[in-house]
Amino acid sequence: MDKIKGKLHVSPFLLVMISFIVVILVGSFLIVTPIGQTSGKWGNYVDALFTATSATCVTGLVTYKDGIIGSLTFFGQLIVLICIQVGGLGFFTILAFVITLFKRKLEFKDRYILSQAVGSESMFALSKFVRKIILISFSFELIGALLSLPVFFQVYDKIGDVIWVSIFHSISSYNNAGFDIIGTTSLIVSPSNPILETMPQWAYIYLNFVTMFLIVAGGISFIVIIEIFSFKKRAKRWSVFTKIVLFMTTILIFGGAGIFMLTDGLKQENPMNFLQALFQSITLRTAGFANYNQADISTAGKVVSCLLMFTGAAPLSTGGGIKVTTTFLIIVAMYSYLRGRKVVAFKRLFGQKTVLKGLSLMILAFGVVIISFVLTSSIEGFNSEFIEQKFDSFDLLYESFSAFGTVGVSTGVTPYLSWESKLILSIVMYIGRLGPITFFQIFHVNINDVEEKSFSYVEEDFLIG
Repeated sequence: MDKIKGKLHVSPFLLVMISFIVVILVGSFLIVTPIGQTSGKWGNYVDALFTATSATCVTGLVTYKDGIIGSLTFFGQLIVLICIQVGGLGFFTILAFVITLFKRKLEFKDRYILSQAVGSESMFALSKFVRKIILISFSFELIGALLSLPVFFQVYDKIGDVIWVSIFHSISSYNNAGFDIIGTTSLIVSPSNPILETMPQWAYIYLNFVTMFLIVAGGISFIVIIEIFSFKKRAKRWSVFTKIVLFMTTILIFGGAGIFMLTDGLKQENPMNFLQALFQSITLRTAGFANYNQADISTAGKVVSCLLMFTGAAPLSTGGGIKVTTTFLIIVAMYSYLRGRKVVAFKRLFGQKTVLKGLSLMILAFGVVIISFVLTSSIEGFNSEFIEQKFDSFDLLYESFSAFGTVGVSTGVTPYLSWESKLILSIVMYIGRLGPITFFQIFHVNINDVEEKSFSYVEEDFLIG
């Protein structure tokens, strides 16, 4: 926080953090109430808090052994869906939309705070930008729900159930949340998921492609979608940001699918087919749905999965991770430094400040994952229920990467964690959704506010590596 013209000015980044906490706390309280629990009694608050955090941070990890379909009533599911919607768009995006919808003029300070909170490059284009985000999100969610209707008409008798499941699945998919109310095994066909078992094969394959379409649409950034559909710019004149996002998204999706076919498609037992490999590559971009049992993935496949989860989606999207632009920048910087060249891509030069910011984000993010892994491993070493299920440390590392990347895929360990580990992972999901740098922005000092020094330090080089 700092002072402007004698008035207390709260950092927009702090407001974003507080807004997410408020949504999580309100959501957890509504979920834990008897009206939200299928048992009709007050539920376990840690599980409710974890679920609200997972939904608001659009992760998809669930601690309920019977899934949210078996543990939460329609009211509870509705609260989860609202948390997903608010978390995907961002509380301040919705707030800015409501304010600009009913109030034409905003004070300079209010416009600045809202523009910083929603990621708008211009304070004066705030209203237009926010309305585009809302329109894009609701349009894709409506299209997804309509596309899902033919599938769920095959397995549900009541039209109300068909509409509700279609809407829930569409919003969860587009916001990269990974929650579902179809069964307890996500999109994995198994005897414990009768809905998917009775679904015709064409409908199942169709549902997979609809889900993948929504995941990608939600993860490529609102800025990219706005630029693509502006029709005023040809592809050659798209911004470097859009080109990087589309390039990296394509490489990671098809490259990831190819690697999974090598690591798990050639196995003798339960080999992964191409649809599963493609889905795995896409869902790890922070979505959380699964059509292949994560516990059956090979060690090499899990390592690749962790890298994809760590990378995540694009900035200003519904996804998490360190973002594809950060990964692209670090790879290009490493290649350029090794060849003794400046960091250049798409005929643009990237400055040292941008490169350092990307490296800092990667190191901070990796640190969060490692600390989470160390803490949960230490705690679960004394958890008898965890030990009885024969989980190992890799499952916890996988869970930590999944939580930070707000992915939501799991080897099945989540319901058996102790309450301490659930709280740790809740914090990791929260950090992963907001981004580690957001926390440090609160303490960021504007260079214009710092008194200029009349001296500078001598530059020093020393051996590294």
